[in-house]
Amino acid sequence: MKWFNTNALHNYLNAAIAIVAGGALAGFDWTLFGVSNAAALKITGSLALAKIIINAVRDGPAGMVAPPPPAEEK
Repeated sequence: MKWFNTNALHNYLNAAIAIVAGGALAGFDWTLFGVSNAAALKITGSLALAKIIINAVRDGPAGMVAPPPPAEEK
């Protein structure tokens, strides 16, 4: 799966956070799916923590604060 890398996973987690947190913060009724608003925010926090861990493993702590590399030209 050449298309699936840590950047793709990072983007997927961003989308999941937007869906879960956006609904929880906007007052979406997560109880329809058996999830309370508090649980939805805990899920969001867990996804955000996963993003930080992915970045720490991929880039190292110093790489997380370094300027980004220049964009690749195709």
